[in-house]
Amino acid sequence: MKGISANFGFLAPHDAQLVRLGGLAERYFKDDPNTCLIKLRQFGEVLAQLTAAKSGLLASPEEQQADLLRRLKFDRIVPREVGDLFHQLRIAGNRATHSHTGDHAEALSTLKIARELGIWFHRTFADKKFSPGAFVPPPDPAEATKALQEELDRLRHALDQTRSDADSRTSVKAKRELHTRVQWLGMWALPLKPNAKPTDGQFVVSTCR
Repeated sequence: MKGISANFGFLAPHDAQLVRLGGLAERYFKDDPNTCLIKLRQFGEVLAQLTAAKSGLLASPEEQQADLLRRLKFDRIVPREVGDLFHQLRIAGNRATHSHTGDHAEALSTLKIARELGIWFHRTFADKKFSPGAFVPPPDPAEATKALQEELDRLRHALDQTRSDADSRTSVKAKRELHTRVQWLGMWALPLKPNAKPTDGQFVVSTCR
């Protein structure tokens, strides 16, 4: 499922719909930010229903999103800040649906909000120590404003930095493991006196090339 979405693949163990809707939003961003926002509203609806279900509070799949979010907040299932993010997805999606509005800047902001909600959900119900990595920005639209282009460039720089840091940590770990192994072998690969036989547990290092 990771291949379907760059930013929402980690949600596959919970529900494939989350990954599908997140992936569609990412793909629609470039050419159709309005549809991107509508898909993100649907993402928020599914995520809220799953939150209620895992908390034993799902009354009906037909319940209005605003009513469900109100109940989740009242029962202290979602913190106030998380509830606000859910409402931002709902409002942006409703506006896109009924007014046929929505630009790339709003779509990018809402994509990041949706991912933050997904991270909160995964940490709450699966892995408290989950580290998602940097947000992966979608492809540039054909006509991007200067502000939008700068934000996309900033996100890509942050992503590259995160990957570079991860590669550095992997390299350091590999070098430490190699050094430890060499030291361990060195303890056993002791030189033997002429005509002597190795003792139990002692390795003989061949000098043949």
